[in-house]
Amino acid sequence: MRTPPEVVRATSGFSDYLLCRRIPRFLLKLDNAKYKMSGEDISSNPFAALLPSGSHPQECTKKLAANEDKVADTAKTDDGLSERFKASCIIGEIFLVTLDPDDIYSCPKVYLKDINNSQTWLDLECLNEVVLERLLLEDPKESILFDSKSAKSEIHLDQDWKNASEQKSLHYLFGSFLRAQHLLVKYRGTSFEHYVKGCQNVALTNAKLCLQQPELVCSQSLPNQFIDIFFSNYKTVLGDNCMVMLDFFTRLANEVHKFTEDGSVKEAFQPILDVIYQHMTNELNLMHVALFEYLDLLTFFHRSEPLALAFLEHSTPQASTGQASSPKSYEKTLLGCILSFSCIPVSDSGPYEFFNNPSAGTKTENDIIEANIWKALANLGDKVHQLFHGLIKVSDETRHQVLNWLANCLHSNEDRAKLWTAQMRYPFDNIYCSDRFFLNLCYVMLKLCQPFCKNISSKIFKIDPTYTAAVVTSDEDAKKRNIHAKDLMKLTCLISKPENEEDLASSSNQTYNFITECFYLTHFCLMLGFQVLNDKFMRLSQELHRIQRTYADAHEREGEDGMPTSIKEQLEIGVTIFLSLKAALTEPQLLDMSLQFHITTAVWLSQIAVFGKVDKTNAITFPLAKKPPTILATIPEITLDNLTTFTKFVTHYKPETYQAAGDSLDHLMTVILVFMGSPERMSNPHLRASLAESLSSLIPPSENRHGNMIGLNLFYEGKIFHTHYLSKHVAEMLLHVFVSIEMTGQSVAFEQKFNYRRPMYAVLEYIWEIPLHREAIKELVAYAEENIEAPNAPLFLRFINLLINDAIFLLDEALSYMMQIKEKQQEEESETWRHLSDEQQQEHTSNLRQISMLARYHNIMANSTIQAIELLTTDIKSIFTHDSMVTRISEMLNYFLVHLVGPKQKNFNVKDKNEYEFKPQQIVSNICKTYLNLAENEKFCFAVLSDGRSYSESLLIKAKHILHKIGWSQQDIESFEALDQKIKDLGVKQKEEDEMLSEAPDEFLDPIMGTLMKDPVILPTSQKTLDRTVIARHLLSDQSDPFSRKPLTMDKVIPNVDLKDKIDRWLRENRKRIKEY
Repeated sequence: MRTPPEVVRATSGFSDYLLCRRIPRFLLKLDNAKYKMSGEDISSNPFAALLPSGSHPQECTKKLAANEDKVADTAKTDDGLSERFKASCIIGEIFLVTLDPDDIYSCPKVYLKDINNSQTWLDLECLNEVVLERLLLEDPKESILFDSKSAKSEIHLDQDWKNASEQKSLHYLFGSFLRAQHLLVKYRGTSFEHYVKGCQNVALTNAKLCLQQPELVCSQSLPNQFIDIFFSNYKTVLGDNCMVMLDFFTRLANEVHKFTEDGSVKEAFQPILDVIYQHMTNELNLMHVALFEYLDLLTFFHRSEPLALAFLEHSTPQASTGQASSPKSYEKTLLGCILSFSCIPVSDSGPYEFFNNPSAGTKTENDIIEANIWKALANLGDKVHQLFHGLIKVSDETRHQVLNWLANCLHSNEDRAKLWTAQMRYPFDNIYCSDRFFLNLCYVMLKLCQPFCKNISSKIFKIDPTYTAAVVTSDEDAKKRNIHAKDLMKLTCLISKPENEEDLASSSNQTYNFITECFYLTHFCLMLGFQVLNDKFMRLSQELHRIQRTYADAHEREGEDGMPTSIKEQLEIGVTIFLSLKAALTEPQLLDMSLQFHITTAVWLSQIAVFGKVDKTNAITFPLAKKPPTILATIPEITLDNLTTFTKFVTHYKPETYQAAGDSLDHLMTVILVFMGSPERMSNPHLRASLAESLSSLIPPSENRHGNMIGLNLFYEGKIFHTHYLSKHVAEMLLHVFVSIEMTGQSVAFEQKFNYRRPMYAVLEYIWEIPLHREAIKELVAYAEENIEAPNAPLFLRFINLLINDAIFLLDEALSYMMQIKEKQQEEESETWRHLSDEQQQEHTSNLRQISMLARYHNIMANSTIQAIELLTTDIKSIFTHDSMVTRISEMLNYFLVHLVGPKQKNFNVKDKNEYEFKPQQIVSNICKTYLNLAENEKFCFAVLSDGRSYSESLLIKAKHILHKIGWSQQDIESFEALDQKIKDLGVKQKEEDEMLSEAPDEFLDPIMGTLMKDPVILPTSQKTLDRTVIARHLLSDQSDPFSRKPLTMDKVIPNVDLKDKIDRWLRENRKRIKEY
């Protein structure tokens, strides 16, 4: 049995007394009367035979008698044993040591023979020397005293033996501290509490000595001991040992901090952090169970300020003398290391930890892998956030250091978002922090923003937009004013700073709050993280499509057996990387937090854009004031760019994310409407066009748009377009951005504008079916008709002019590409093809692939544009048949119809039309519907008839045959036949008119169109005379004189009254002459 705590020993004479401990306790116990035992008493005692072998009863009696007075002098307790005896026993039980060579308790103890032999008991005065001596023993088990005849179980004996013989210093000292903690419960409130706490202090003092002077135990790895102790006790996180362990190491760090002259906390704990870093970089990956144990370990370092500062200093890149830290150096720190665990491959060349050999796996198997990755990524993000958040909360200084680390890291890596680094991944992967690092950092930053993002807290109005304009003079100034982000004013802002405007920062002494810093740093991080990775993901998707086409072509030519191995491998690797990136980007918690953050941004931006700095949400009304708040000149574009990037990604790859937002999606609609149609509030036309795409993401799902979105909740089924308090302005803002991306000074790349307009067509198609929005469009039409010759052309007039321009260009280009494809396909079927070399055939195939891509793109856009025109003309007719428009739309319809139903249609008869999105029947149907929509207007019919380039009497007849084939109803076909007859009847009258007009003097003809002018006007700068409708149409696209190229608006043209009188007189005379004839 373990020696009872009440049995103690304190004097050298007491060791003799212990020789007789096997005698029944009642023989040893002294009562209050101090019962005297003589030598004869002992010798005659029947239990004398129980004395240790070799001990003469008389000798034992004499020894006891000699120490009787000492024992009597110190006896204080009920059982007569002294406090010193008990204290010695307690100390011995805690540290498992003894100074008495005759101490042979059943509990193993190490006998320290080199300590002063004059004292055989333990006390606090000698304890430091005793423990140090114990630590310096090379092999403690050789000095263990132990009674092997004990009845104690072997299991406990083994553990007690291990404890007593423990060679690892920290293990031994923590074990002693732990035993003391257990005894403290028993002795709390007694006089022995002092001794137990004294033992703990001695354990801490010696542990401190080991950390500050590791050379004392140079053969041991103290960092690994620290880690082992943490892991073996932290697993009992709900038990006492965990709390004791944390208390031990925390107090140990405090002890080190008290005596920094022997070594600072940083110096003491740096070796531990170094070993943790080595373990994490060399042994762990995302799915390794030990990863999260190490992350739990690191949270220990935010238990005190010295520990937190030591950790942060260890994770701060050390710049070379006179040089700034390299961007990549942040990832090579311990903080950077834990941010770099991910499913994303370290490089495109591998290694690949997930989705290997994807073609062999089923969708279910890949979904399981993805779910496991999501779980690990979320756990990782939560743990790392816990670490960052804990460090921030320790003190003002640690918060300053954390924000400095974040700001410097982001600033150092700012070029990572540049186009040239995105297009040339190598060698930039080795210069900047990785995608893995930044995506995890995005998670952490988004989680730090949760307190003011969740449920759209009123705290968001604490975000100060002037933060980006603030300048600090020193590190101390940054700490005092809470300004850590670097060079944010170098980022492009929503609008330019107005001229003669004072400094936009409030003052040189302005201080900012954590919410403001967190908000801007998170947007900066999203720009460098989510945006960059999303761009890479999209490029990879396009590349995979290219490889798949190459694979299909090779498969068709060579068959499975002849398929080049390189193409298969390239495709496999591409899919592996694609699935890995997709898993990282679509982690549900990351997307949920991102959506909350962007909705919060939307609320804040909307209020700032309309009212300037506010402290609450105010209702927004349209029209907005023309002059925006100047504070917008301090807000970087990335706040909205991040939002549009996110909404586009979620719409394509994880649309169910929107479900969690509920009514909060209203705020996305608000910010889109505020900025999309307001170049005064956001100068960048690209970004306003991107907002239109974000608007399209709010359209409810349909098989025509995003089949994978079917089944979302009822709210998402378009409610926002019906109930949002600003929804009636959707059409106006949509048309505004449609037009503005082509206006002078707002222009974008020619091809890019069509990409921007594609989602706009989807929105237009959707809202057209909602009465509220259709009426709003009709109001725009009515205003346009009333102001059709206003100096600034009305919005809807400009819109339909561009719509027709787009349709003409896109369909013309599409047909041209289809003709080239036809020629290429014929070449492949010719005899010449067989005689071409492999290189020539590959070049031919590559050219065909490029043409095919262009054809597909132009076909898609042309289909959308023609469909939009057909849609609008179902209910809006008058403006399309206005003098300035009717000729253009009729000529467009005729031109494409003759190509698609006339003799030229065979030029576009290619194989696999669907591959190129070439849908001639659908285009013909939409064109013919547009004819019918405008059929009642006689000016339109005359315009169709007057088109000498494309119209013929057989045109509509040929179209009718196609309409039969594609399944038009008999009623619609009859209506189309009626239109054909109406136009032919008008042709008889038109023939007489044409004969008369053919004799018109040249001065009566428009110099551009060559047609008789009906309302001639003089252009003020060139003094040229044009027909009013011709110059009006020109100015819709180009606000300049077509001859002098100087600025021109319709209010500047001068009616040429004299010439009009001449034309009218000539017309009357000729009509009269023809009539008389």
